[in-house]
Amino acid sequence: MKARIIREPRCALLWRIDESYPNYAAIARAARRYDVKLRPVADGDLGGIVGDLCAGKPAPAFAPLIAVPDRPAIIVSGLRHDNGELGAFLDLIKMGGASIPVRSMVTPTSKGWTLANLLLELNTEHETVQGGNA
Repeated sequence: MKARIIREPRCALLWRIDESYPNYAAIARAARRYDVKLRPVADGDLGGIVGDLCAGKPAPAFAPLIAVPDRPAIIVSGLRHDNGELGAFLDLIKMGGASIPVRSMVTPTSKGWTLANLLLELNTEHETVQGGNA
């Protein structure tokens, strides 16, 4: 029996990041180089499942009434970390001058979470690492 390899979509969910974001061109350039589709997400997407959003599926018609921090975030799917691809993608963005405070990759666990839950978790981790100086 052959193992079935499931390739995750090459996508980056962009929270509070759009074309007006400082040095957005660096993000777009990195996305083109690594064949990553950029998908801006907003309040209406908070009830969406991360894996579904990365696959291009729409969020449900309802959004949870959860306050999510406005801290910009990028959530990357489909790039491998074990071969350095994810790190190189993020480094290219940084070298282009774009500073994104919260960066994450989609994991087998987080792809089943709602966007709201993932953003809350990522922001909690960010604040912990920053020692409350976020």
